Amino acid sequence: MSLQNKIREWENEVRSRFVGHGEIIHLMIMNQLHSRSTTLIRAPRGLGKSTLMLLMLKGICGDDFVVISGASEVKRGEVVGRLHIPSLEKEGVERVLWAAFVQSRGKAIDEVNRLNPYTTANIHHLMQFGEVWAYGKRAKIGDYILVANENPMDATSFIHPQPFYDRFDVCIFLRSLTLSEKFQLQDLLEKHDGNLIDSMPQILSFEELEEARRQVSEVELNPAQIGFINQIVRDFQACIRDKENSEIKPPTLCEGCHFVRDICSRIKEPLSERATVALVHLAKAAKWLDGKCDLEDILRMAFWILPHRLSLVRTRNVPADIKDLLGAERIKMADRDARGQWTILNELLKGFDRSIYRLAREAAVEDVVFAEELMKMERIWVKNGLIKEEETLSLQMGWEGHTYGE
Repeated sequence: MSLQNKIREWENEVRSRFVGHGEIIHLMIMNQLHSRSTTLIRAPRGLGKSTLMLLMLKGICGDDFVVISGASEVKRGEVVGRLHIPSLEKEGVERVLWAAFVQSRGKAIDEVNRLNPYTTANIHHLMQFGEVWAYGKRAKIGDYILVANENPMDATSFIHPQPFYDRFDVCIFLRSLTLSEKFQLQDLLEKHDGNLIDSMPQILSFEELEEARRQVSEVELNPAQIGFINQIVRDFQACIRDKENSEIKPPTLCEGCHFVRDICSRIKEPLSERATVALVHLAKAAKWLDGKCDLEDILRMAFWILPHRLSLVRTRNVPADIKDLLGAERIKMADRDARGQWTILNELLKGFDRSIYRLAREAAVEDVVFAEELMKMERIWVKNGLIKEEETLSLQMGWEGHTYGE
């Protein structure tokens, strides 16, 4: 059986035990197809967060995985390691016994929101650098799967720093089941004697998963796919008033801005570049597993890399807000194609042409990402005497303080 078929079998076994979330399960499977994958599941209590987490891990690790729970008082020794006291007493040597969580290739965190800040900091370091420290000793972490869940509305939650959540590749949301889905769940529970998790078989070895990850890493995306991914991420980062370095944040920062109705005005804190990395991983996995990854697929996958990375000016319902933003992004992409913006930019890169420059200026007043690229070119043209300073878009639009590309 090919690796792709084994991965599909893994997905089918999870789907046969978890009702009503087919798209989410497929997304989770694809997210496991790169090294050191991390997945965060968010939902209110009782919607199957832990069940889905354990089903995913059992399919690849069997029973060889470790779960730590934020609901219990997790100590450093359980997560990272503890001193081997006999070595210290008899030999005066500090030897660390590394925790099972560190050594296991299958890692699960139940109720992340209840982890104390110190434990969270250790896990953050593990995900960020692929290592852990204890008592002056370091342990390098090999490849792994890490799946976590949380209920952010839980009254006992700690507030974890945004950089910690940014280390999760994707964040998925579970909903409650519809009436017909509830009947399906009851049938499944009867079929498996009330225990869906114990009935889940191991489908692949971790070595087979590593080979699949290697093959996915070698998949090449075409220039259109790479360009589309970069455009999406940049649209969720760009600010003509440099919000990344400003102490004033939207909506105050956006007052009087030409782009006040654009996507950027709804985003308080922009995306990190990890969003690009996560989206590239998913696009490669889709090409390898599904045989295709078109631009609509990329937009759909973007939904799952945004919720835990974005800080919005106003939030009503996070999934709905993200869908609205992606809807606006879809319209923006269509407008760019209709105006031939990137063709215009490519022509200007070949050489300055005043008639094409006029077309570019018209497009730039509607598109902050296009505007920043044009303004970088304007600085070169001014230096070379092709246009005058007072002619530039940045000066005429009141963006003379803009520093992109400096």
